[in-house]
Amino acid sequence: MMRLWTFLFVLILATGVGILLRQDPGYALFAYGDWTVEMPLWLAVTILLLVVIIALVGYSLLNLILTGFSGIKNWWHQRQQTNARLKTTQGLLQLAEGHWRKAEKDLIKSASMSDTPLINYLSAAKAAEGVGSTERRDEYLRLAVNSSEGSEVAVRLTQAQLQFEQGQLAQSVATLRQLQEKAPKNIQVIKLLCTVYEALEDYQSLITLLPLIRKEKILKPEVMDNLEIKIYKALLPKKLQQGIEQVMRFWQSAPRSIQTDPALLFCYAEILIKQSADNEAENVLRTALKKGLNDRLIYLYGVANSSPKKQLAFAESFCRQASQNATLLLTLGRLCLRNQLWGKARDYLERSVLLNPSPEGYQELGKVYDQLGKEKERDECYKKGLLCATE
Repeated sequence: MMRLWTFLFVLILATGVGILLRQDPGYALFAYGDWTVEMPLWLAVTILLLVVIIALVGYSLLNLILTGFSGIKNWWHQRQQTNARLKTTQGLLQLAEGHWRKAEKDLIKSASMSDTPLINYLSAAKAAEGVGSTERRDEYLRLAVNSSEGSEVAVRLTQAQLQFEQGQLAQSVATLRQLQEKAPKNIQVIKLLCTVYEALEDYQSLITLLPLIRKEKILKPEVMDNLEIKIYKALLPKKLQQGIEQVMRFWQSAPRSIQTDPALLFCYAEILIKQSADNEAENVLRTALKKGLNDRLIYLYGVANSSPKKQLAFAESFCRQASQNATLLLTLGRLCLRNQLWGKARDYLERSVLLNPSPEGYQELGKVYDQLGKEKERDECYKKGLLCATE
């Protein structure tokens, strides 16, 4: 409809111009310097129209040619991107199947035309790691950082993970510490740093992460407790270098949730006993045993040399619930021996070695027989104790 109106307008305009020219043809004069050109007005108008038409046609042809080239260029670019996607997908599949060299080749070949070059370079770095080429791995990681803005944390985290898997623990820690400065609350950075510290057995550095791990709830409660128990068990003996008081203060700093762990309690109480802090050890063990009998703790309770009468009375409170417990009987025998109750000591210790023959049981029973003047039985106990030890 628009074209019809345009045609009618041009037709009416041309008719009007023609009528005017017939009535008064007029003339056109063009002068430039010494040159002058004179012609009828209708001829000048005709030439001008022809020039305009030729210019329009030329512009249309040029635009058509350029559009054609642009279309070909776009088609070629799309074709390259499609091939890059296929190569990337193929490379990722090869990586998942463990075909490192093929994966690396496909991923790098398609990286320049890929929509996601970051994924290509990171995956290629893993493939290079698979064939043991740390130089190519680090080069791909460098290219990954440059390929996408704001990707440094992800790339460095991948680098640290690969370094850890390769056994480059010191390098992994250095990478993670740099990352921690840039992203102090990044959960993956903290988790991996925790893993690397644990592998290095760097418990002093690991303990500094605990408040952040607990605050951000990075680990499940049971996993967190196990980690803390492991850390405190490792560091308690080392704190002894600074004195027994430092050990006690360090114990008090431990979370309440792990202070009831039998293995950790045993470690702490054993240190106290070895450092002649028997009263403190007895108090710690008594508090723990009131919550339930534990073989390792009741054993150590008999080793602590605090208040023999008080200890014996407390230990005998477990007799009804564990009268056939060899470890409890050994402790009762020791405490009776310390209280010079030779008859009760012999009874407890004979029952203990009957249930579970042990070097310590025979040794303590030998001491009782020695006090009772039974040299033959004493020598026999020591002999059985040595036999148990060698077996």
